[in-house]
Amino acid sequence: MLSATTSEETEQDVCELCGCVTEPGTAQTLHIVPIEVTKKARMPDSATVVLCSNCYTEIGTWYAKKVTTLVYKPKTKRFERKSSVEMVREYQNTYKAFFNYRKRQGESAKF
Repeated sequence: MLSATTSEETEQDVCELCGCVTEPGTAQTLHIVPIEVTKKARMPDSATVVLCSNCYTEIGTWYAKKVTTLVYKPKTKRFERKSSVEMVREYQNTYKAFFNYRKRQGESAKF
């Protein structure tokens, strides 16, 4: 039985975001929440997705630009580090936003 991320005709990997078919062994597996973040939060490893190199690079850029480790606290008028649980949510929400962005991008390309 083939996995959901494999094209049945050629047994090549298929990107779970854009649907791009890649050569076997070239797709990359991404933990939606990095392992070190889930370990700090004492949570099990997050779900993984199989991505083509373009989507993998692009989600890395999104994470670098959109995931912040600090939050401003008006009471103390200071920036403080987010808790591990907040960081897990931050990565999950950023991945969800990226997924929706890629979905909209794919839909607009059809017209």
